[in-house]
This record gives sequence, structure tokens and C-alpha cells, in this order.
Amino acid sequence: MLNKKPMGKKAGIGIIIFFSVLLIVVIIGFIAVMVWSVIDIASDELTPIMTELGMVEEANLSQASEYTFGVADTFIQSLPWVIALGYVLVLVFTLVFVFIVGYTPHPAFIALYIMLMILLIFGCVIMSNIYQDIYEGTDELALRLQEQTIMTYLILHSPFIMAMIAVIGGILMFTRQSATEGGGMSGGFGV
Repeated sequence: MLNKKPMGKKAGIGIIIFFSVLLIVVIIGFIAVMVWSVIDIASDELTPIMTELGMVEEANLSQASEYTFGVADTFIQSLPWVIALGYVLVLVFTLVFVFIVGYTPHPAFIALYIMLMILLIFGCVIMSNIYQDIYEGTDELALRLQEQTIMTYLILHSPFIMAMIAVIGGILMFTRQSATEGGGMSGGFGV
């Protein structure tokens, strides 16, 4: 009798999860940039108004709003760096997670992997084109997007970046198969 593991219905779930996470990262990055742009527009409108309130009886509202809205505006202005750093860290973590977990799908799932990689690239092309259409405008939202050089680069080039991550992830997933099936050395000094 052959002693092989049966390929169940859950055999390719790791591949599907990997590509789902990559597509969700692109969508969340897009949403985060748009939300920051809207918040930045509101902050730029509200901060000057709130800092010129003046005195009401004995309370200096201008000073109080400088402490609140001024600090909030400073935080909002630094958010593009936080968003970009978080986006890059999540992309790197997906590869680290694949490496650490050591998920090794059966080689029969390479076709599924390639098909999902093509779908991911198409999804990234759609997100990139939507972002580019908004980015090239002349309205306030487009001006805010043009201020975010790192995330703009990452989203506009997301098809290439995600394709490279998918290729590296595929190499990490499918090349370990030979070592786990006995193709590699099992111990030190050939024992």
C-alpha cells in the first residue's frame, strides 16, 4: 500500500488565503490614502478657523484649540509616512509569514497558484487605474494624493510589486516541497 497523504478539499486554502491577503492589502492601502486625503482637507479647513476663536469670558479658546487642533493637524500631516511604512511592513510580513509557517502545497496546485496570481495582477491593475484617474485630477483630493509620493508610487506600481511578491511567495511555497519529501538532507553529516 502506498503511504501518501490524501489531498482533501482544504489543500489549496493556503494559496487562496495568501492571494486574498495581498489583494486586501492593496484595497486597504487605497482606502487609507483616500481617507487620509479627506481628513487632511477637513483639517486644513478647520484648524485656521478654530485657532482664531479668541476669548470667551475668561477662557482663551484660541489657545485651547491650538493645543487640540494644532496637535491633531501635526499628527494628520505625518500620517502619510505612517501609512506608507505600515503598507510596506504588511507586504514584507506576508512573505515572512509564508516563510515562517512553512506551508508547502502539493505541486499540482501550481496551476491554481498561477491563475490566482493573474487574477491578483488584474485586480491591482484595476485599483491602480482607479487611483491614477483620481490622482491626475485638479481637485482638492487629487492635490492631496499628489502630496503622498510613497503611497502613490506603491499603488500605481502595485501590479508589478504584487507580481514580484507572488513570484517570491511561490518560490518559497513550492521549492520546500522537495526538501520535505526527502529531497534534502535530513540531518548533519549524512547520518
